[in-house]
Amino acid sequence: MSYDLYFWPSGVTTNPHRLAARLADEDADGLVPDEQVLTFRAELLRRWPDLADVIAPWHHDLGWRRPWGPTDLADRFVAVSLSYGWNDTNALAALASAYGLDSYDPQSEQLAPPRSLPQTVGPDRDDMDEVVRIEGWVAEHHVVQLLRQISVYIGYGYDDLDEAALTGVLDDTNDESADGWFEYPLAGTPTLTIRFAQAPGSTVVSVRVEGAMNLILATRVETLLDLL
Repeated sequence: MSYDLYFWPSGVTTNPHRLAARLADEDADGLVPDEQVLTFRAELLRRWPDLADVIAPWHHDLGWRRPWGPTDLADRFVAVSLSYGWNDTNALAALASAYGLDSYDPQSEQLAPPRSLPQTVGPDRDDMDEVVRIEGWVAEHHVVQLLRQISVYIGYGYDDLDEAALTGVLDDTNDESADGWFEYPLAGTPTLTIRFAQAPGSTVVSVRVEGAMNLILATRVETLLDLL
């Protein structure tokens, strides 16, 4: 037994049931190419390579798998056919949200536009995974944007006092030194510690996000680091 999920640019239809039925036949008339769809698809396959066996439409990123149906629709929509019990369904919707895509479940006829997804993660320990550190980098001028958006995800009220506390803290950091990192807590749900260090002679800032994150939150943070 399996079930289908569809992802497309947010706001393209007022009748998601009809659109999903058309896309099941790979009829994408009315959908225009959108680079975010391709980027989302690439991130899906990077995180869950097994989805290559259940993803549509066909695209050259499927490698040795033989083409089927139209070969020019991968930038219009994404569909996956998942077995019941597949563990990371909620993470797919969270990832789609980060790329500005709607998620549609034709079995329950539920449409989840990006703005409808919860922005905080509950403290229930049963909902926590073993994701305790995410690493990446951002340009120096994106540090504030990173902190503000992570704060939204965890329900922390980041404000001007935080920015004042962080003024100039990167000046003495060095990402090549174990003790050259600055850390700053964001006391939301869950509490996350953000560690920063600047690469010597560069405007690139290495980032470590640490805390008890479930898969949805971890996906959002990873995607944010990829986008900034």
